[in-house]
Amino acid sequence: MSSMSDRILTTLRRETPFLCALATITLDGRPRARTMRGTIDDDLVVRCPTFAGTDKVAQIRAKPEVHVTCGDVDPDRAGSYFQIEGRAEISTAEDDRRAAWNDRLAKWFTGPDDPRYAVVKIVPYRITALPIGGGPAAEVWEPPG
Repeated sequence: MSSMSDRILTTLRRETPFLCALATITLDGRPRARTMRGTIDDDLVVRCPTFAGTDKVAQIRAKPEVHVTCGDVDPDRAGSYFQIEGRAEISTAEDDRRAAWNDRLAKWFTGPDDPRYAVVKIVPYRITALPIGGGPAAEVWEPPG
């Protein structure tokens, strides 16, 4: 794994689930961003829990290109924030539900098998790391191959 991949994972796993802004394109072509919580796996796939019947689900099914902004939330840390470009899908697969599940979700869902529970699964094709408060220039990660 590259040093940038390691830095992405280390940063985003400091707070799990991490806070992020997920942007989609509405059915009438307008940008729409919302705050969400996400998890990231070793392959840099991001998963965000959602209600299966939300507008974002319809938007992603129609136009799966998404953008996620996330990263260090401590302004005193000389860290990075990330701009993740990727393709999203709506998943109800058991492995995705369990990977995105956390105890905070029990306020809204009966458990990872709740039929109202779905996961926005984002496979990145480009991640740009930008320093907080100056520092080195932006770095770009793209999947090998």
